[in-house]
Amino acid sequence: MQLQYTNNLNNKSVLGIIRRFCNYIDPRLTEHGSHVAYIISRMLRNTGQYSRQELRDICFLAQLHDIGAYKTEEISRMIQFETNDIWEHSFYGYLFIRYFSPLKDLAPAVLLHHITWNFLEKGDELSTKLKDLSQILHIADRIDVSMSLEKRSWKETLQLLIQGSNNVFAPHIVELASRLNFQEPIDMEWRKDSEYFEFLTSIPLSEEETTEYLKMLVFIIDFRSHHTVTHTITTTSISYELGKLLTLSEHRLNLVLCGSLLHDLGKIAIPVEILEYPGKLSQQAMSIMRTHVNFTEKIFGGSIDKSIERIALRHHEKLNGSGYPKKLNAEDLTTEERLVAIADIISALTGTRSYKTAFPTNRILTILTRMKHDGLLDPYIVDLAMEHIDEILETTSIRCQPILNVYEKLKNEYEALLQLETYSEKLCFALSIKNPEIKPSWP
Repeated sequence: MQLQYTNNLNNKSVLGIIRRFCNYIDPRLTEHGSHVAYIISRMLRNTGQYSRQELRDICFLAQLHDIGAYKTEEISRMIQFETNDIWEHSFYGYLFIRYFSPLKDLAPAVLLHHITWNFLEKGDELSTKLKDLSQILHIADRIDVSMSLEKRSWKETLQLLIQGSNNVFAPHIVELASRLNFQEPIDMEWRKDSEYFEFLTSIPLSEEETTEYLKMLVFIIDFRSHHTVTHTITTTSISYELGKLLTLSEHRLNLVLCGSLLHDLGKIAIPVEILEYPGKLSQQAMSIMRTHVNFTEKIFGGSIDKSIERIALRHHEKLNGSGYPKKLNAEDLTTEERLVAIADIISALTGTRSYKTAFPTNRILTILTRMKHDGLLDPYIVDLAMEHIDEILETTSIRCQPILNVYEKLKNEYEALLQLETYSEKLCFALSIKNPEIKPSWP
């Protein structure tokens, strides 16, 4: 059986999901990645330096370049035109893109997208092409900060770039930028440029690339807290095993895989202090936590298969109407939706939190039995899950181990880099890192 995570997802759908997802990392960075990607496309589209596919991938990289921006105190520095040491989000983004995206070869540009030209040009660690791409990303980033966040005109912004030429910025890339002539704010020019959107969606992503992009977003969500590192893959694995036990068709299993993969994307908009709160959430905090489903729907933007969307958005609904966000009843919920809701609960019970360890199997069975008797969960699927709980959890544990290995490697490398003092030490360390030998395993 050939299973696919990404049926019915095209370039436009994937790009839209990535763009909307990135907007929720921090409201101060709303649309920043989209603007930077657009500025780069304007700088490069008529130069002939890159093929259409290379330029598309560079635009995707630009959309994702601040994906490591978890540190709000660092974001405050990022959104100023003049910036100094902001290695944290650059390094974290570099690791994510290198480990979890189809853009591995371009990842050094994210690592160095705030490094000054007078330092970068002296090094021999990178090719000329990667040095130029780092500066292209740097300059496009600064253009958007200046125009969109600090409200300068294009003429004023260009003057700042020229003043920084030969020191902060590469003169030949400043020359490339000087050919631009923005008459309106970036956001207005970006939204009305139909040629740009047609270009981005005209070169199809492979199914493997599409799946890698979506899985990368999942890791961004799960890695925000060390308590949730494997939550999505656990939910996906348990959903898949339950689907097989129910002898679902290949088509329905595909729906389950994709719906469970995407079910928590909206948690990018939930503050980490709520995700990691050490105890029972207050009513107000719980209300905020529950909005993750609404944010997931906004991230989807109506761009994915409706069956997949419903599976993802209904994983907190209950058969008796007591769930959220829509308080649906049994007659509203399909087998696939009921199945993923149960898998999500089992995943949560097997995971750790700041205030609890993983529950033992007997306690999980007790909780599932009580929820079944209270009319919350599908009794047939619960019974099937309980009957096969040991093999389901064992298979899921095996699938999760490679991800735990990668997470520990990433965390250790990130912390090690922060201990280094000079740019040279940081750069040499970052570029010496090897990709994990074990690829994360999914159903």
